[in-house]
Amino acid sequence: MYYHPIQQKINNSEPIIFIHGTGMDHTVWTLPVRYFSRKKIDVLAIDLPGHGQNKDKPLDSISKISTYIYNFLDKYKIQRCSLVGHSMGSLIALEMASSRPERVKAISMIGTAFPMQVNEALLESAKSNPQIAINILTFMGYSFSSRLGGNKTPGMWMTESTKRLMQKSKKGIIYKDLKACSEFTDGLDKAKKVEAKVQLILGSNDFLTPRIKAQDLIDNFNQPLVEEIHGSGHSLMMEEPNKVLDYLIKLFKN
Repeated sequence: MYYHPIQQKINNSEPIIFIHGTGMDHTVWTLPVRYFSRKKIDVLAIDLPGHGQNKDKPLDSISKISTYIYNFLDKYKIQRCSLVGHSMGSLIALEMASSRPERVKAISMIGTAFPMQVNEALLESAKSNPQIAINILTFMGYSFSSRLGGNKTPGMWMTESTKRLMQKSKKGIIYKDLKACSEFTDGLDKAKKVEAKVQLILGSNDFLTPRIKAQDLIDNFNQPLVEEIHGSGHSLMMEEPNKVLDYLIKLFKN
């Protein structure tokens, strides 16, 4: 397991764990990780197996990834934590919070939906020609305006940065990630088992996980906090990083 950074010590702490989405790594969480670290809150931004700097064998199901993370937490005697997950990471957070509810204090699901359907043509592209899949995921992962530019950080190109990040993925990773999302079939039953505080952060212009596709999840959680970022697409941490951070601060202040 590769993780970044460690604030103070993690043994026996109750950290916030940040879980990235398909084909990505811990770097998508730079802003919130820095913020909470500076507030002396323990944080772990992890690279999932086979992603980023994690050399472990990639896993092909949400359940296996959940178990993998719990094994890591057990190694450091971390009994409870909070979870922030984007897209595939949000399903991992749901699996973790439902399978061992006593160990999770709060979860934030960013850019989520259930079922997280994956088009068969996209799956086939991810398997046989990953660059086509990367192009589709990047194009569909941003709102219309963000495809044109408009990054609040001058000189940064959102869509191309995302492409470059996904292009760094090892062979077969994007296919395995998308397949794991498509085969996660019991999310609504799992939502009913969650005892943690639940937040959903959704983009009104999300074409990959449209707001309407999250409604069944919302209905099956116990009084979730639902935040919608107007105009944002699926890549909320890139399109609206400050708003995402504001909502995370709101969750962890309460």
